[in-house]
Amino acid sequence: MSDNNIISLPSDATESQVAEIKKMISTLPVSDILSGLRFAHNRRTAKEAGALRVGRKSKIQKEVHTVSAEQARWRLDNWKKMIADYRRKGYSYPSISRIKKLLTEKAAEIEESK
Repeated sequence: MSDNNIISLPSDATESQVAEIKKMISTLPVSDILSGLRFAHNRRTAKEAGALRVGRKSKIQKEVHTVSAEQARWRLDNWKKMIADYRRKGYSYPSISRIKKLLTEKAAEIEESK
């Protein structure tokens, strides 16, 4: 192709950014460039739509950090109710599984203290 060196960039791109883009594009395979651009585009679209949920780990930590060992034991004993509650909050099943693992560890503190 004769026009493979023409790319339109936003007008606010600095010279150093343009040089960095040229360097990266010249060293990466086209499939990797497209894959990265698709990821960045989809992430930005989701962020603008308000659908991007970042910080899953911090949400899980918040869910478990404030719970006492006794509360963790109760939640595990009533796990079906907790699953329904977590699903209403929008947690995925892998996130719920991580929460259960942390609650189990926290509930084990009761067993250790006996």
